[in-house]
Amino acid sequence: MNYVRLACRDLLRNPLRLTLTILAGAVGVTAFIFLRTVIDIFYFGAEAAQVDRLIVRNKVSITQPLPLSYYARIAALPGVTAVTHQEWFGGTLGETQKDFFANFAIDPSTFLDVFPEFLTTPAELSAFRSDPCGALIGEKLARRFGWKTGDRVTLKGQIYPGDWTFNVRGIYTGARPSTDTTALVFGYRCLNESPQLPKAMKDQVGIYAVRVDDPARSAQVAAAIDAMFDNSPYPTKTESEKAFQLGFVAMSSAILTSVKVVSTVILLIILLVIGNTLAMGVRERTRDIATLRAMGFRPSTVVMLVLAESSVIGFAAAALGVLAAPSLVNGFARLVASQFGQLPDNVMRGRTLVVSALAAVVVSLLAGIGPALRAVRLPVAEGLRKVA
Repeated sequence: MNYVRLACRDLLRNPLRLTLTILAGAVGVTAFIFLRTVIDIFYFGAEAAQVDRLIVRNKVSITQPLPLSYYARIAALPGVTAVTHQEWFGGTLGETQKDFFANFAIDPSTFLDVFPEFLTTPAELSAFRSDPCGALIGEKLARRFGWKTGDRVTLKGQIYPGDWTFNVRGIYTGARPSTDTTALVFGYRCLNESPQLPKAMKDQVGIYAVRVDDPARSAQVAAAIDAMFDNSPYPTKTESEKAFQLGFVAMSSAILTSVKVVSTVILLIILLVIGNTLAMGVRERTRDIATLRAMGFRPSTVVMLVLAESSVIGFAAAALGVLAAPSLVNGFARLVASQFGQLPDNVMRGRTLVVSALAAVVVSLLAGIGPALRAVRLPVAEGLRKVA
């Protein structure tokens, strides 16, 4: 007896139902991959964080400023090798969300000491540092708007009123594929020394970024920074860059929880669809299964035949879903990038594909357990009396 031929015959008993079941499973796998990729995007910034960097922000809220005078005191602490500061500017090119992109006021003389993953040529860096209103823009942002070195960019201030014009002095690239190159940075002096800036907002920064000489001492350095300003009007909260990024993720925890729940429900739907298909197949083959039992086939053999069907359906659905997912995810990434320009390259990870495929196969096997047990528990005499 050829068990493979027997399993194939049972599997192809109803080709249309088999095809629809595999397609339904593939759709579920693709949707699961898509949703898990969306979750990965939220955590992208945290995973790209460096272990030797600390972020110092206002203890009350990230929206509250810190004095510029903190710079020298932080830089003088033991274990600190470099310090820089930056301020979220929040300017837009126009009035629509399509024109949104990240833009910051930074300290040109120290920024690349703390963030060496941003690369530019020495000539561009020198020009940027010598121009109080000079700007560096990421290569992705430059491609998005067609900007080049020498252009002038005017942003409408949303936090800081008025129109602000910056001179593009260079295009920066990333040292790693995970480096964000979708932002514009400009010299802090252009903001702080402008007559447009209200006096109450002068000499204030959003955060300080600190590099430490030994990542193992990060907690010690962070505690020293916070202790130094604990009794000041502007107390600080210092944390690792990863923890800082995860703080933004926590703001969207409800959304992420919903996406995770939906992705889990999709797996349950795949289980029900495949389980229902197998149950129907077992009911249709009641006399066949009873005949096999009467011929001396062991219950374990019958169980293995049913599970073989479920595994084939699971593997086929996983294969189709994994093949279809990249086109869907990349299309979504291009759509979002055209609107916001914020997604990194290669947003879909190989790990997500592997986990999704394995999940589909495991769920398929679980779906086959019920029908398989039902098949072996059916009394042989009752099965043989069943009318086809």
